[in-house]
Amino acid sequence: MSEQHYQFATRVAALQPNTLREQAKESQIADDYIKLTYGYPSNEAFPVAKLAKISERIYRDHAFEFMQYGESEGIPKLRAQIKARLSQYQGLDVITNDVLITSGSTQGMDLVFKIFVNEGDIVLTEEHTFVGAVNAVKSYGGQVQGLPFDLERQSINPDVLLETLAADTAHQIKLLYLIPTFQNPIGTSMSSADRQRIYAICRDHDVMVYEDDPYGDLLYTETPEQPKIKAFDTTGHVIYAGSFSKILAPGSRLGFLLAPERVFQKLVLVKQVADSFANLYWQYLASQLIEDDEFNAHIAYLKKLYKVKLDAMVAALQRDGGGNLTFVVPDGGYFVSVKLNDDIDAAVFYDELDKRHVGVIPGNVMSAAGQGYERYFRLNFTLPTPETIGQGVARIAAAAAAAKKPQGISV
Repeated sequence: MSEQHYQFATRVAALQPNTLREQAKESQIADDYIKLTYGYPSNEAFPVAKLAKISERIYRDHAFEFMQYGESEGIPKLRAQIKARLSQYQGLDVITNDVLITSGSTQGMDLVFKIFVNEGDIVLTEEHTFVGAVNAVKSYGGQVQGLPFDLERQSINPDVLLETLAADTAHQIKLLYLIPTFQNPIGTSMSSADRQRIYAICRDHDVMVYEDDPYGDLLYTETPEQPKIKAFDTTGHVIYAGSFSKILAPGSRLGFLLAPERVFQKLVLVKQVADSFANLYWQYLASQLIEDDEFNAHIAYLKKLYKVKLDAMVAALQRDGGGNLTFVVPDGGYFVSVKLNDDIDAAVFYDELDKRHVGVIPGNVMSAAGQGYERYFRLNFTLPTPETIGQGVARIAAAAAAAKKPQGISV
């Protein structure tokens, strides 16, 4: 019997399995590995007792509401609460913009790219960026073009952005996708001046900015919080994306988009096609947590919890790096980005890591082009314990030392 020939749509022909998702499935089985890999919150981070009490209450008071069909936009109360928080703490315009509740932040990307990207269109990103966004663009036949990341200024260079947009005489560039706060995977945060200038450049060239901000609440230092790019938006050129995954629970599958009214209306239409509405039970849970004035206290707890783990990772890298590793110390978020020195053989390093049973995310996985970042890797500090972090970094340092090239051999 001959094998069935499936005539898949051209827009999915170039899609490849998400390496992060595939490796995550394997890592859950391989319990002997030290996992400094995926952006998972700590189990200690989940407010289980609080949510259990709230769950009893919403089953008593709202059972039929969350068991029925719901509004595609999300429950009005949660949308109003998110608007209030964005206005109060971030100074964002919630009058000419509206909030759509999405099924996780990943769906937010999918919906935005769906309404803006035609086949052959270009989405600009940072060269080192979130692979989920890259795949989402490609799923609609779009092209991803990475802009060089300037570590010194902790962002893309606005001058390079300006040159790139000016050269786009065919107007194929539709969006700029950015993670300006605690960037994934690098961990840096863009300056206020660069945020303002990048907005102005995109506004002048009529290009939308997708500001992805899943980690923005998790600032661990006394460094002043940077304004959101959306805070500068007076012309409807910025879509702001937030998530409950990193501050409540990934299993909630709750994210949200703050978008200009006309964009919001289109997003609602494609949301109706995608899944009708996000999980109502979790929407009621999140809303009640905010109403009970527990949300800010929970975020404060997360900051303390993760600051200890970040400090443990930084201390271990400083202690064990042995001159073979350089790294970025983030002010917040989930990750530390590490670079192998030039005299380390990257291929040998990853072989040595595998022998030592420690997992990291290679830099090429988190890049727009899938190449060019062989010497970089990303470490997660939120899930493992401080003790496990120390053990994992020691193994990484040993792998780097074992992969060091003999003197006189250039890389």
